[in-house]
Amino acid sequence: MLKYIKRILVVDEEAELKHSIIRHLRRNGFVMDSAFGDEDAKRKIITSRKIRLPFDLVIRIFLEQHPGGIEFIDWIHRHHASVSIIIISGLGNMNWITDMLNPEKDAFTQNPLTPGKIMSTISHIEERLHNARNS
Repeated sequence: MLKYIKRILVVDEEAELKHSIIRHLRRNGFVMDSAFGDEDAKRKIITSRKIRLPFDLVIRIFLEQHPGGIEFIDWIHRHHASVSIIIISGLGNMNWITDMLNPEKDAFTQNPLTPGKIMSTISHIEERLHNARNS
């Protein structure tokens, strides 16, 4: 089990990929939850903080360009700066995605997604968090 990332929220409007990610990460020992869209995710993030079980990581899936998603990522950065973000996308031009991520604690990966790819992405974030906190 990783030291810094334990509780993960997966956000998407489509169930299939979201549930596949949750199933795989739960098998790897993570505490998982899901949200249907950004507003549901905001409520869950706020509630988790209030009950002192905050999420360490939010995985946001963008299978099409999603202007509201940009606002959601910005909201996390402004109000929940300790939460890391992984964006999964299958879109062609990724500049609009990578421009909004914090390179010290966030990551981007492309669909199609494999279990190894998602675990590798989480491990890279974990390593960056470890290095930042121990430097």
